[in-house]
Amino acid sequence: MDKIVRNNCIICKSSLIDVKTYANFPIYMGTTADPGDTDLFLDMTFSKCEQCSTVQIRNLVPLEQLYFKGHNTSIGQVWNEHHLQFSEFINKSIKGKVVEVGGAHLILAKQLEKNTDIESITVYDTNLSCYNNSETDKIFLREQFFSKDSVTFKPDAIIHSHVVEHLYNPMEEIRQLSELLENGKHMFISAPIIDVMMEDKFTNAMNFEHTYGLTKSLLYKILSHSSLEITRTQDYNKHCVFIEATKNSSMDTNVHLEHDSLFLNNFVDYYDNEVNRIHELLSQDDREKFIFGAHIFTQSLINFGLSEKHFSFILDNDTAKQGERLYGTGLSVRSPRILKDLDSPLVVLKAGQYTQEIKNDILKNINSSTRFIL
Repeated sequence: MDKIVRNNCIICKSSLIDVKTYANFPIYMGTTADPGDTDLFLDMTFSKCEQCSTVQIRNLVPLEQLYFKGHNTSIGQVWNEHHLQFSEFINKSIKGKVVEVGGAHLILAKQLEKNTDIESITVYDTNLSCYNNSETDKIFLREQFFSKDSVTFKPDAIIHSHVVEHLYNPMEEIRQLSELLENGKHMFISAPIIDVMMEDKFTNAMNFEHTYGLTKSLLYKILSHSSLEITRTQDYNKHCVFIEATKNSSMDTNVHLEHDSLFLNNFVDYYDNEVNRIHELLSQDDREKFIFGAHIFTQSLINFGLSEKHFSFILDNDTAKQGERLYGTGLSVRSPRILKDLDSPLVVLKAGQYTQEIKNDILKNINSSTRFIL
């Protein structure tokens, strides 16, 4: 398949040093109804910059292949609370004409729509049709990749939630967004803190969609490089930060970067051992076994060496995924409600920041005898 290769650091343009390659990783982290022989794979190589230590994926998937189909990751209480708190954060200082980049589900746009100080919200996303949403008096939809030239007005604010970590060239692409803003106008960002996620061993931290190790220091550098001065921040849980940045063409854009790549080495070492631990526990148990998450969580464990033969099905709460197959595997997806009448089923649950919410839901609402490998 075609690929894009990073030969230089996305931040300082220095050379990259390869740290770990996970061979033949699925390029798409959702589900599919297509046969398995149509799946595409690419070596996922974690590299680090020899100069500034920024961690990044070397091989990239062309965007039209990576996002050929939407996959909803905004399900559950963690995401509901995120959207609510981020909208409250934004509403403290927003008005006028707004551009949102990403956000095909329109959850955030519909919450902001209630703000009478907002004149309009124009949403750019390639997967808008996946959600069957329609325009309103205030919300306007543009089903396309965002480009600076596609905006025909001067926005008073730009919003993007969990978008910056997806950018292949964040220094340049955030600069293009910033050029749309006049001095004093705002950009509102919600972003995951990738190094903290990897220190907590979350397999959804870095992948073909999240292609570099976004730290708070790195995020601040990316924004300052585009004359965006941080005027307000708020942490959401442990793994995400909300930022209000104000356009200031006279600010110092040369912010010092302070981070290291130790979290990558710790992550690699951990999963070299963790897959063996999970395999041993599964091999010692004769009851029916499942794995939760029709997403990168399961794809990672299988690519790291865990055999999918252990499992009857993948469990997932997303009804759009149920009945389909997880891309890159032979495993079908079912609702966790299939656990209801089973005697002490065993579920591998490594779903990052969503693990506790999922576990509590299964034990309380489906089957209190369920056992977990966490």
